Amino acid sequence: MRALSLLCIIVGLWHSSLSNRNCPDLIVDSCHCSAERSKELSRQHVRVKVVCDDVDLMDTLQPRFLPNRTVSLNLSNNKISLLRNGSFYGLAALEKLDLKNNLISTVEPGAFRGLVALRRLDLSDNRIGCLSPEMFLDLGNLSKLNLSGNIFSALTIGLFTHLVALRVLHFSTETLFCDCQLKWLLLWARGNSVKIGNNTVCVFPTHLHGLEFRNLREQQLRCDGPLEIPLFQLIPSQRQLVFQGDRLPLQCTASYLDPSVELRWRHNGQIVTTQEDWGIYLEETLLHDCCLLSSEVILSNIDVGIAGIWECVVTSSRGNTSRQMEIVVLETSAPYCPTDRVTNNKGDFRWPKTVAGILAFLPCAPATFGSAPHPSGSSPHHSSQREKKAWRRCDRAGRWAEEDYTQCPYASELTRVLHELTQITINTTNARPLGQQLVAFTSRAAHFTDVMDIIFVTHLVERLTRLVEQRRELGDYISDIASNMMRVEEHILWMAQNEARACTRIVQCVERIADLALTRDNQVISKVSANLALEAFLIRPSNFFGLSCMVLQLPPSTATSLLPDSPSHIDKDLSRDRDAVGESFLNFKCHTVNSSGSPASQLSRLSQPSQPNHVAGR
Repeated sequence: MRALSLLCIIVGLWHSSLSNRNCPDLIVDSCHCSAERSKELSRQHVRVKVVCDDVDLMDTLQPRFLPNRTVSLNLSNNKISLLRNGSFYGLAALEKLDLKNNLISTVEPGAFRGLVALRRLDLSDNRIGCLSPEMFLDLGNLSKLNLSGNIFSALTIGLFTHLVALRVLHFSTETLFCDCQLKWLLLWARGNSVKIGNNTVCVFPTHLHGLEFRNLREQQLRCDGPLEIPLFQLIPSQRQLVFQGDRLPLQCTASYLDPSVELRWRHNGQIVTTQEDWGIYLEETLLHDCCLLSSEVILSNIDVGIAGIWECVVTSSRGNTSRQMEIVVLETSAPYCPTDRVTNNKGDFRWPKTVAGILAFLPCAPATFGSAPHPSGSSPHHSSQREKKAWRRCDRAGRWAEEDYTQCPYASELTRVLHELTQITINTTNARPLGQQLVAFTSRAAHFTDVMDIIFVTHLVERLTRLVEQRRELGDYISDIASNMMRVEEHILWMAQNEARACTRIVQCVERIADLALTRDNQVISKVSANLALEAFLIRPSNFFGLSCMVLQLPPSTATSLLPDSPSHIDKDLSRDRDAVGESFLNFKCHTVNSSGSPASQLSRLSQPSQPNHVAGR
């Protein structure tokens, strides 16, 4: 047994020594190196793996800093943007290179020069648009290549000439155009037994959208269909109101599908050229990353002659298309509404200088949910992708007039959640957790600052009250909510009452609970909360002459001894509320007129009908 233990220790030390010898300290501390021997026990078959995943590398590691026996190098999830010629030269044993999810936009010819043993190369999820056969020099043993998630739309003929051993290829992109320019690739893959990944699907043209490239027929890859452009945008895209003397740049960008694609500008139907006297400067069209064309017109020192329709036109062998926008030039003396800042319960809005008679729009501030629980129990999902906006009208006299913020979410997270709760259907299944949630929300009622908080709570309390007959326990939640709402500042309660009779409606809900709770078997109800006391009882109308009620607000020390006898469940409520109040305790008793005892002691057990009486005090 000792011999076996000794052998294990020796083997462990041997592996540690092997790793130390073949994995020297790397220049990047966050990188990890491991070494192991291949099944053939010889010094020439030590296999070293280096992992530098997600360590914020801006450039590839220089080969001289890596063990020359490295067979696997992982540089994924970094910020590498350029692969230079010979970036990995000297790593002749490298078999696997992982460069996915970087910022690579340029791969120089010979970037992988010297990697004669490389079998797997992952360049997915980068920004590569330009690809050439010279990129893949010396990769004669490469068997698997992943180019998916880059920005190219097509691949040039003969791109993989040097990859004679390639067997698996992935090249799915968000703008992949399956037309006649990829027919060569389909034939080449089939002729060389190269498997195209099943995740490589067509995006354009529309009639081939979603189809796997490897299953297409040669006849489907045609270029005689209508012109479709993956990306075509004009900035700005909407009407621009400018003053004389202003400066305005116009930029047009379109996908570069083939060499026949060109960009041109028109102003009121006329071809645009540089005219310095008019302050019009047409910049040279640029090709970005072999896949995007951009053109810019700069309008400087704008005059009335600039007004009208400006149009960017894409011309190609497959057809033409255009996008346009309008420019309105105003004299500096034109009336306008001044810049203005409006802060309300929907956020902070900074309205720009706006010409008289125009409707101005501002995007709503995005709603961010933090600590407050969402009513659905999960993070909110925005089903509509349309941007929500607020608008404000500048009248013809240059004064701000009507405005509308209804599309925007509430700025307060609590108000947003309460509003969303009012939008859900309340039933006997979700009423109880909703009641508990409302009790928790309203426990912070002293910090409510928006009238809508009180109004939303009122709506919810009314809807819960309608279900009290089916779920009796909701009565306690409603009483607690009503008690909590008494902590809201008086001026806010007054505004809520003035706008929506919110306070009256909440009291009516509490009274309704008492009506539903009083029965022949339960003829007395006495409930004392932190800020609300309720006593209700049944009494025969013929014996009723009037009512006398007394409210006492006592310190906690004396309140305990003065609590009336009550059922155990009421004692628990009183004890809980007493703990919650801390500073004071509300005691509330009512007596019938001309009677020395409380109505509870005077109740008759006669069988004739009785009428409910209830009094609530704050």
